[in-house]
Amino acid sequence: MEYELNIREVIYALSEALDLVGIDDTRHGKRVAFMAAACAKEAGFDDDFIDEIISIGMLHDCGVSKTETHRSLVTQLEWKDEQFHCERGAILLGKVKLFARFSQPIYYHHTHWDILEHLPVDARVKQMANLIYLADRIDALRVQLEGSDLERSDEIERIILEHKGNFFSPELVDAFVAAARRNSFWFYLADEPLEEQLLEWVGRGEILHLPFTEIREVAQMFADIVDAKSPFTFEHSFGVAALSNFLARGFGLDEHTRETVEIGALLHDLGKLRVDDDILNKKGRLNHGEKMLMNRHGFDSNMILRRIHGFREIARIASLHHEMLDGKGYPYSLEKEEIPLEARIVTVADIFQALVQTRPYREAMAPDAAFAILQEMADAGKIDKAVVKMIGANLDQAYRLAKYKERAEAA
Repeated sequence: MEYELNIREVIYALSEALDLVGIDDTRHGKRVAFMAAACAKEAGFDDDFIDEIISIGMLHDCGVSKTETHRSLVTQLEWKDEQFHCERGAILLGKVKLFARFSQPIYYHHTHWDILEHLPVDARVKQMANLIYLADRIDALRVQLEGSDLERSDEIERIILEHKGNFFSPELVDAFVAAARRNSFWFYLADEPLEEQLLEWVGRGEILHLPFTEIREVAQMFADIVDAKSPFTFEHSFGVAALSNFLARGFGLDEHTRETVEIGALLHDLGKLRVDDDILNKKGRLNHGEKMLMNRHGFDSNMILRRIHGFREIARIASLHHEMLDGKGYPYSLEKEEIPLEARIVTVADIFQALVQTRPYREAMAPDAAFAILQEMADAGKIDKAVVKMIGANLDQAYRLAKYKERAEAA
């Protein structure tokens, strides 16, 4: 079936997830998008170019999953490993029909202008890539220098001018200097005016009729980003989605509901992008503060996905995967009757996949051992007995589906 979606709304919502990676430095992608658009307007680029650069700006760090990577990128003007996230981002975008045209600008968005201008690349791609690089480094300098934006604006301008012609296109640097002389350029970087400007842009977006396959490509891209945050979650979201789809089919749910379950499962851990790498990879028991941060990821997934009209049910399913039927789950502590079957399916699939996957505190379990834990939880009234029963009746297949991504990569 087809879905009616404003793609700008999708891009904005997913940029919320990408911006969580910075933890203490959120909205980086949105600031880059705004500054790149302001410079493009100053340079006289057409409206289509400006619309495109806003989208690219918000998605430009899709190759960044780890907090430490983000920290290195924003605290150094140049970083020796910066090209890796450009390459990864380009690969991820290239797999998504809706975003494939952004792949080349993302690939080159840390390439110095004195190299980029001589490469056999389309001129428009060069301009987009270098404009994102310019805005990205301006925002990095905001992190590195002390004071308010207006207080550090002269120093930022001085450093950017030092790299005119080598890091950055002279034309684009001139556009930045002209745009940045207006105080409003810097004022708009504060959270509220920034959001207002970008949401106006979102509101002008065209509603598209898209097949499920294209929606799934976007969800798979972000599942890849989330799963790459830790080596212990490499194939987690894909395995949960494959197993959830199988279970939903087993319960006779209709096609639209199965699609909703699959997308919800792919995106269920989106909020984990806010969690520091050290917490995700910790071998010992989490302390109270760390546990609270971890326990809010379902809530954050919900808040992100609810921004997309038509995704409310997906958001709800994604956010409930740690709710328990005894009312002792999180983040909402819902009672049994408040948890729909779709969410119960994702919960069981999530637990089973995690059990058969190596985690920092234990090795992967065999299917029988993992199922025994599911059965204990079902008997204790925590998870749905019927869903667990279906896992048990199809244990070998459930295991293969849970290890879906890992097996696909090995094939």
